[in-house]
Amino acid sequence: MKHSYTYEFRRIILEPLEEKDIELLRLLRNREKQYFINQDEITKENQVNWYKRYLEKDNDIMFRVVQTCKPDVFVGAIALYDIDWEKRTCEFGRTLIDREIVKEKGLGFEATVGVTQFGFDVLNLNRIVAEVWKTNERVLKIYKRAGYNIIEEKEALYKLEIKPEEVFRD
Repeated sequence: MKHSYTYEFRRIILEPLEEKDIELLRLLRNREKQYFINQDEITKENQVNWYKRYLEKDNDIMFRVVQTCKPDVFVGAIALYDIDWEKRTCEFGRTLIDREIVKEKGLGFEATVGVTQFGFDVLNLNRIVAEVWKTNERVLKIYKRAGYNIIEEKEALYKLEIKPEEVFRD
């Protein structure tokens, strides 16, 4: 979805994902594919086609993540997608922080809280869900600290949700 939303939380800024970001996103996603439900290798052509489809959607908001101290450097991405505007719900995920660029800890947490607060405060959502591999303890810890609660246990995945009153606020 082509959008113009920007949202800041602590050391991060969420900005619209742009075409110039998609190759960096592809490389990072392929490097971290073991953490995603779909673990297929993504080609340049696949990524270009995905981005074209993404721009046509009205229920998918993808952000590039940058640091407030280096606003020109792409350090990752995060998204709210499958947005149901009528029910005011969506799924959260596609979170990537490039740990080769960002050495300090906590940016994944800040991006998670930032996009969640954005969903509630800007989009006026009333529920956000996410799925995470049971083996991905690092991300599960981040989601729980941000306020997400496990609501369902599948074979290899946890399904989590959060409501506006549960999100981390400082």
